[in-house]
Amino acid sequence: MADNNEPTLRNALDAVNTSRKWALLGIGAMFFAVALLLFMLFMMLQPAVQQGVTVDAPTGAVTVDAPTGTPSVAINRLMPLKVLWVSSAIQLFFVACATAVLMLHVSRMTRAVLRAIESIRR
Repeated sequence: MADNNEPTLRNALDAVNTSRKWALLGIGAMFFAVALLLFMLFMMLQPAVQQGVTVDAPTGAVTVDAPTGTPSVAINRLMPLKVLWVSSAIQLFFVACATAVLMLHVSRMTRAVLRAIESIRR
């Protein structure tokens, strides 16, 4: 019975190691997707904030060239707050997904090792 213990536990731990590699790969891919999404979001924001803004170099005065009836000026003032809210929500979603992946990995690892130990005892 002692000869059978080592391969059974080794197989269970190898399965857990493979699962860990896939979980890390998934979290890495999710991080890359979130970073790319936030990059695109901030690149969309940049022209909206800088549209019609000129800075006078000697005096440092900032002037905005926009017609008086333009509704986009009010939207442009609120755009950074909206982007900040959206980026915070996306980052919270990423943390929640990574936590769920970690919980699933730990529960799978514990279950695999306990099953291997239980099968050795029989």
